[in-house]
Amino acid sequence: MKTKLFINNLEIFANHGLFEEENKLGQKFIFDIECELNYQKALFSDEMTDSISYADIADVVVKTATINTFNLLERLAGEILKNIFNEFPQIEKIKLTVNKPAAPISYHFEQCGVKVEITREEFYKL
Repeated sequence: MKTKLFINNLEIFANHGLFEEENKLGQKFIFDIECELNYQKALFSDEMTDSISYADIADVVVKTATINTFNLLERLAGEILKNIFNEFPQIEKIKLTVNKPAAPISYHFEQCGVKVEITREEFYKL
């Protein structure tokens, strides 16, 4: 049995983008994270040691997004994936969406960004 732990619409102010202004001024990014793991013990034990804290996952995303500056959202996503897999060995698969609601595009849009869905095994083969 697989269980999915998720965080939706995690807002972070960070400095990523191709343009100097984006890296200097920063902007809002919105993250959706879904982690798949086998932690059925938590369904019956009620012990935090049998699960993963949402706050701990959010901390990894926030720290990764705010201490680094990348040109590409793909690179930011890759670093977040690496850090989550390294920090939580029980996570088997991650779906990650990085939204950039204020991307410098001259058209009206609601959201743009990148989505990655990858297993631990696939990630470490890259």
